[in-house]
Amino acid sequence: MNNNGLKCEFPDGCMLDLFAKVIKAKFIQRQVKVLDTLFCVPDEQVGGKVSFVEDIKVKVLQAGEDLAFNRVKIFIDYEVILFVVVDDEYQIITICDRFEQSVELDEFDPPLTIEEFRAEIETSEIILKNWSFDFEIKGNCEDSSNPCNLVTPINGTCIGLRVFVDITVKLGKMHDVIVFGEIEPEVEFEK
Repeated sequence: MNNNGLKCEFPDGCMLDLFAKVIKAKFIQRQVKVLDTLFCVPDEQVGGKVSFVEDIKVKVLQAGEDLAFNRVKIFIDYEVILFVVVDDEYQIITICDRFEQSVELDEFDPPLTIEEFRAEIETSEIILKNWSFDFEIKGNCEDSSNPCNLVTPINGTCIGLRVFVDITVKLGKMHDVIVFGEIEPEVEFEK
């Protein structure tokens, strides 16, 4: 079978049929604050006062989107893992949290109408990258002037923590893409 005068080696012609995701709109937001908290680490949990935060990692438990009528609601369930130093020994502190945000259709690039959203959007994808952290050891939880001081003070270390991440949401639709062309003959390369 010849298509458009092409010389083909295969009975189906020179046609390559692909199924591809076409991105219709994107939402990109840089360094979104997903956590801003003060918390007290009890001395008995880690064996004393926290003197330094050595490293911080994030484990994303689940990230997704809910494609609603006129907006996209994103959610991120994650754990923040702090590697802290207590009396010259490393300890691990884990904080679990959830971040949610609604993105209106006009916030996407290009902006979408409700009609376009209904007709053109079948799939979505969320990308998280460039995690960054800001932390401060604020002192003893039991001090009355400390922001972590509770109604019932406990012996521990007060830590302030903020977590940021770049969020990209891609909205798309699967399309059938057909490519016509000739296959080049195999060429042997000299060694």
